[in-house]
Amino acid sequence: MSNSAMTTDIPANPPREAQASSLRPALIIFALSGALYMLLDAANAEGLWMAALKIVPIATLLWLAASSLVGTGRTLALVALGFSATGDVLLAIDFPNHFIFGLGAFLLAQLTYAVTFGRRAHFSLCLAGRAFAILVAAGMLAAQVVPAAGDLALPVSFYIVAIVTMALCAAAYRGGSSLLFGGALTFMASDALIAINRFVEPVALAGTWIMLTYYLAQALLVCGLIRAELAARAA
Repeated sequence: MSNSAMTTDIPANPPREAQASSLRPALIIFALSGALYMLLDAANAEGLWMAALKIVPIATLLWLAASSLVGTGRTLALVALGFSATGDVLLAIDFPNHFIFGLGAFLLAQLTYAVTFGRRAHFSLCLAGRAFAILVAAGMLAAQVVPAAGDLALPVSFYIVAIVTMALCAAAYRGGSSLLFGGALTFMASDALIAINRFVEPVALAGTWIMLTYYLAQALLVCGLIRAELAARAA
């Protein structure tokens, strides 16, 4: 068989539809496990097993990232998800200063995501608009939360800076940035709910809304990275 025939019969890159379909089983497991955790959490289920169930959706995204990404981007995404899962467990288990430890783990996750997205950042007029929206939203949140955080004002301020940095880097990501930007904004919304519920005033169904936006944010970030990876391979 000639080289030209082989080139014709075996495409260099699998069709994008086939690549997308390979993600579906993991995303189904992600959605079902996330929904199960939120239902049990809303029913006030308790125990260490709930902390384990809480990170199943993130573990599924870890699997998805490990099987779909390559190189340094893959390593950074896995580290960010690993810090996120650690933060989930620390926040779920009641022990002295568990909120500070959980906040620290998520701060590291946000900084790792920022490095991941910042590696392919570019500047444009669109970025200026996105950056303005991010900074206005963060400023409004900080004005409410930081004065009410008391002794935690400094670590909360550091965390706000970290997630704003992540969101700005996501907004500037070259290629496939719409999913990343949506994920960054959803992550900010989830953390805003945590901060307002903890420091300002109780939010109705806070646990459900927090986890719904958190899981959605993580999925959007990982899927955004995968989409950009597929686009780069096809180019």
